[in-house]
Amino acid sequence: MATEEIPEVYVLWHPAFPNGEALAQRIYRWVRPKGLGPQVFYRSLSAPEASPGGLPPPIPRDSRAGLDTKLVARYPQSSMDNLQVVILLIDAHLIADPAWRQWISGLAASAQASKRVVLPVALDSTAYNVPPTMHALNFLRPAGLPAPGLVGAQWENTQLETVARSLLKQLTETLCDLLLQFDDFRSGAAPLEARRSKVKIFLSHAKADGTEPARRIRDYIYSQTQIAAFFDENDIPFGALFDKVLDGNIAGSSRATALIVVRSARYVDRPWCRRELAEFRRARQDLSVKARKTQFWTINPVLVVDALADGAHTFCMPELGNAPCIRWSAAIPMQEEQIVTTTLRDVQLAAHHQALGRRMPDEEDCIVLNWLPDAASLLHIPDIRSNAPRRVFYPGRDLSGPELRNLTDFFPNVRFISFDRIAP
Repeated sequence: MATEEIPEVYVLWHPAFPNGEALAQRIYRWVRPKGLGPQVFYRSLSAPEASPGGLPPPIPRDSRAGLDTKLVARYPQSSMDNLQVVILLIDAHLIADPAWRQWISGLAASAQASKRVVLPVALDSTAYNVPPTMHALNFLRPAGLPAPGLVGAQWENTQLETVARSLLKQLTETLCDLLLQFDDFRSGAAPLEARRSKVKIFLSHAKADGTEPARRIRDYIYSQTQIAAFFDENDIPFGALFDKVLDGNIAGSSRATALIVVRSARYVDRPWCRRELAEFRRARQDLSVKARKTQFWTINPVLVVDALADGAHTFCMPELGNAPCIRWSAAIPMQEEQIVTTTLRDVQLAAHHQALGRRMPDEEDCIVLNWLPDAASLLHIPDIRSNAPRRVFYPGRDLSGPELRNLTDFFPNVRFISFDRIAP
């Protein structure tokens, strides 16, 4: 079994920061939903062997002064090799603690040599008083933080929700960019450089039902994020061949990484909409992995926005498979943010699962997916469609009993095995 590096997330906050644990829990639930996505670890309370008020346990490849090397050596070799994403929740308590300042300074100074990405989060006005090794880092700056005179207080639930939502939005964009250039980083390139390409989201909708949800989503992407959007009404030049332009912006393009389907009553009757959806939900073999017996297959993420009017009648579409769905409501404030951030989170998860899949067994009968399997998407894989004896590895934990029974009814000679059974 291969032992290639994958990302791991470490969330650090000073134990005196009253809102640190609540923010860390929100990060955990968002970055690792239902057991999918990278492992997330906390560092806040003093290590068992430390003196009162001492530093937390070290992270792999930690080199802080006075550290017992035996404490680092206890980590498995996989964690010692993995890419680290260190999220620093910085408040006045951390800035005022010399030991913590020295620790995070060392983590930042050795970041590139240690395959580490440091993401500082400014949670009050003192956060920018960090050591010089961190001055060049771009801070995440969540909205809704308290006024300077209220620094150090426990936040109300509404304020915590505002800060957490803004932080998760910025964090998701950053992690998405990082994981999409993960192969470059593993080879030693500096992460998160300005040269990176923007994530691109394609919006698919039936104009006959109106364009309000799609326009609102597109306008939000352009005005509130650093990602790009493809919106066929505005992005196809006059006189261009519609199908060729569209083909260059959907599945398989490095610039189009996800699809948002605005599903309205007449979407099912639009052949071109159905084609857009089918292309994104078509499994494609990843031929970039060399010298491996295992087959690697990927699907670009799809998020369905259910924009059916109340009481509207339509039909289901087999192309949707098990794609996730969000109900559209014009009455929900900032729903565009929820939709776009969820889509980016799904891009991030797909990239992570593609990397984690390389740790699966390397044998002739193995097929590795970067998505949760469903019958419609599996039919695009020849060995599965022919019902050849195969082992199929998929992300996360085990599928439910009904899901597995459904798949084995379609493909009785195929065994479905979760990643967690191989690389928990």
